[in-house]
Amino acid sequence: MFERLDKLREEVRRCEKRRDEANERLKAAQAKLKEAEASQILSDVGALKLSPEEVANLLQLAASGQLAIPGATGNTTPDTTREKFVYKGTTNFSDDDEDENKEDTENEDY
Repeated sequence: MFERLDKLREEVRRCEKRRDEANERLKAAQAKLKEAEASQILSDVGALKLSPEEVANLLQLAASGQLAIPGATGNTTPDTTREKFVYKGTTNFSDDDEDENKEDTENEDY
C-alpha cells in the first residue's frame, strides 16, 4: 500500500539530485562566462594602448553619452576596418597603423 508513496518519494529525491547537479553545472558555466568576459575586456582595452587615465576618461564619456561610436546603432559600413571614437569633432583611431599604410603606398609604382 505504501509502495507507491515510496516510489514517488524516491522519484522526488532523484529529481532533486539532478536539479542540484544541474545548478552546480550552471554556476560553473556562469563563472567561466564571467572570466571569459573579463579576459576579453582586458584584451580589448590593452589593444587600445591607452593609459589608465585615458581609459577612465573614455568610460566617463561613454557613460555620460558624450562619446559617439560610429556603427554602434547598427550602421556599419563594409570599408570600416577599425573602430574610431569621435568626441567633439575629433577622431582618434584605435591603433597607429595609418602612418605605416601611408608610407607603404608612397613608394609603390603603378
